[in-house]
Amino acid sequence: MPLHAKEFFSIKSKKSRSHELAPHWEKTYTRYKKLLLTLLHRKVISATLLIAGIIVGTIVLMKISKFELFPKFDAEQIYISGRVDVNNKLKETQKLLAPLEKELLQKISGNDVSSVTAIVGIKFNPDNTFESGEHLFHIFINLKERAPQNFFDKYINPIFSLEYDGSNMVREQSAFTILEKTKKALKEIEQRTDKNGETIYKDLKIYVPQTGVVGNDIEIGLLENKHLKSDIAINTIQEHLSKIQGVTAVTSNKKLGPPEIKLKINEYGQQLGFSEGYLTTALRGLFLEAEYGKMLDNIGIIRIKLQDISKDNNYNLKSLQITAPNGTTKVALADIADFIDIQSPLVLYKDNGKRIWSITAQTIKGKTTASDVMQQIKPTLDKLRAKGYEFIIKGEEEANKQVQSEMMQAAIMALFLIFISLVLMFNSLILPLLTVSVIPLSILGALAGTKIMGLNLTMPGAMGIVGLAGVVVNDAIIMLEFIKGSKTTAELAQRASTRLRPIMLTSITTVLGLSTLIFFASGQALIIQPMAISLGFGVAWATVLNLIYIPLIYSIIYKVKENA
Repeated sequence: MPLHAKEFFSIKSKKSRSHELAPHWEKTYTRYKKLLLTLLHRKVISATLLIAGIIVGTIVLMKISKFELFPKFDAEQIYISGRVDVNNKLKETQKLLAPLEKELLQKISGNDVSSVTAIVGIKFNPDNTFESGEHLFHIFINLKERAPQNFFDKYINPIFSLEYDGSNMVREQSAFTILEKTKKALKEIEQRTDKNGETIYKDLKIYVPQTGVVGNDIEIGLLENKHLKSDIAINTIQEHLSKIQGVTAVTSNKKLGPPEIKLKINEYGQQLGFSEGYLTTALRGLFLEAEYGKMLDNIGIIRIKLQDISKDNNYNLKSLQITAPNGTTKVALADIADFIDIQSPLVLYKDNGKRIWSITAQTIKGKTTASDVMQQIKPTLDKLRAKGYEFIIKGEEEANKQVQSEMMQAAIMALFLIFISLVLMFNSLILPLLTVSVIPLSILGALAGTKIMGLNLTMPGAMGIVGLAGVVVNDAIIMLEFIKGSKTTAELAQRASTRLRPIMLTSITTVLGLSTLIFFASGQALIIQPMAISLGFGVAWATVLNLIYIPLIYSIIYKVKENA
């Protein structure tokens, strides 16, 4: 361009004015110097009020900020998992599932839903595990792509994205909004019973799949106690969790197998010579298949097995006639044996050698967080603990404590390493301490930015705060290098003003570079949005600190005078 060529070829010209300050920068310099001189005139009061305000603001924001491990992001599927009676075969489960699929299609179909898919014989859990069984099922509600929600996605992305296709981007509602509607549609279905009065669809869980290091947002482990009934505690916790707004997919991993009848030989049966082995042999032919013999043909060995054709008919077991061991007497089964009904768990879980059951649940974005839910459920857990029950808190609450502890250690280590580096550079202890003091004060910007954007504090956000430590000290070092050695406040203000433009430009370019992630994040990019917010708002606030706080504290420590 001619304009650029003119500047390039006139670099050596003494009359070149290409690097002179623009008028707006001159005004900015003047205003900054005036503000700084005013604050330096009452430097102790100004510094005290500034530091006190930052500390109070940081404490208040930390108190009102909620922490969750990862932010919830919109998905393109909703999962519904459940089971029918454990005695159902695969075809029977499929037959029972058909009305549920049909009703879901009628109640939730629309411009937001693409299709409904079902799998019989398997179900997926929120912790990315799965279970298999002929009585299990899993339904996928496939959603259409989300319609553009912001200026960047609507107008900028279509221009610069080579493979952009917005034909399927028609969904206006978030997956969590559709989840709420689906829950309402399932309420009546959950209460349906069969001819025996048993619930048809059991343990119906509906949730939006998410990413993260923990499978379940809420997980409470109950240690088995032979003196206490675990079902009472499990049902109490599940009932309380179900009543909390924003909690979904409440369930436990204690699943019972098919009902069984245990026969115990009574005294009369023993007198007649009955034993458990004899009774087992007598009943085996009625209910089990038996190998009668073998034969050969041109294919190979053929096993001949016999099985009672009426084995699945309704037997009146108590009146069933059994031949006594003496071979002459026949007696009713109820006369020689006691009937004991039992139903054992399908799977047993252990933690450090102790049997444990888990109650799990998921939270809905914008409604609540795992920490809030655990606070609400705490009184219920305390009451159960008083009765002798023992609990192990897992899920996101356990991970939150670990993450917060590790992030604190990382922050302390980062501060220490930065401080050591600055000591070697400045050959002093006071200047490095002054530089490092900007780091904790800049946390206010990260917390305020998170609150302004309407998000909770998350692990990526905490990582951004730790990363902020290495960014904010750069401008502080530049400022200290220039104001070092100032004798008067006027000289200090003059030297500080020479760093105004470099500091502001580096901060502005950093924030602009992060702005697309801060304001226009969508889809799974929402996972790292909190990190960008912490860095962007933290850098912006640190700019104010480096321009105001550093000169103020320097003038106090080194007793810079107002007059020469």
